[in-house]
Amino acid sequence: MSIPLIVLAFGAGMLSFLSPCVLPLVPIYLGYLSGAVVTPSGVTVARGQVMTHALTFVLGFTTIFIAIWSALFALTQFVDKFLLSQISGVILIVFGINMLGIIKLPFLYQEARVQFRSNELGYPRSFLTGMAFAAGWTPCVGPMLSLIISAATQTSTALEGTALLLFYSAGLGVPFLMTAYALDSMVARLKGFNKHLQTIERVSGVILILVGIMLLTNQFQILNGYFYQLTPEFIFQLEENFAKVLGVSLNQ
Repeated sequence: MSIPLIVLAFGAGMLSFLSPCVLPLVPIYLGYLSGAVVTPSGVTVARGQVMTHALTFVLGFTTIFIAIWSALFALTQFVDKFLLSQISGVILIVFGINMLGIIKLPFLYQEARVQFRSNELGYPRSFLTGMAFAAGWTPCVGPMLSLIISAATQTSTALEGTALLLFYSAGLGVPFLMTAYALDSMVARLKGFNKHLQTIERVSGVILILVGIMLLTNQFQILNGYFYQLTPEFIFQLEENFAKVLGVSLNQ
């Protein structure tokens, strides 16, 4: 797997984090999960507790992303990859057009949120909330997640596709953890970043449309092959060693 694809996956995760319906709610998420409250004198809960709840939340949505990819990888064993590529291309273009505001599609904003009403704070709830976030926050994570899943279906092995989903999850999760680490100071910084959200959404829309066109015209594999040639040899060696540890053959 090439470094540019890894960068694409991680960057897509960060763009999901910076989306208008995730970024403003991050402090609320973290406070809700850990019981923290930001006051002028600081955060009312220990930093370690906020961090561990944030990490559990990240593990929750990562589990769902991997599960979705696993189901789709099983589908690729029975459905022609070219057909899946065409379908993925159309979906990405639709997402892109919607994010650019050219056409607003109401069904993309019907969020299936799962809420937990228990007053007891705990790590299981943080994990389940992370899973609910991944499964129900469609306008926020759906477009970029679709981009990475589309790229994963073009890889040659299940391990490579799984790696892309893990890097996407890292791109979405690392900013969560950074915010949790410095929750009191990050609240003000995130508010100041709100003015750039529309620009980020438009850039994301352009990226989705371009990749969608590449999938429709069967150019993504050519680009992937070009990236493959640019990948340093030690990356392939690390991948091979990792596969051996897992007992997986890269030639599957």
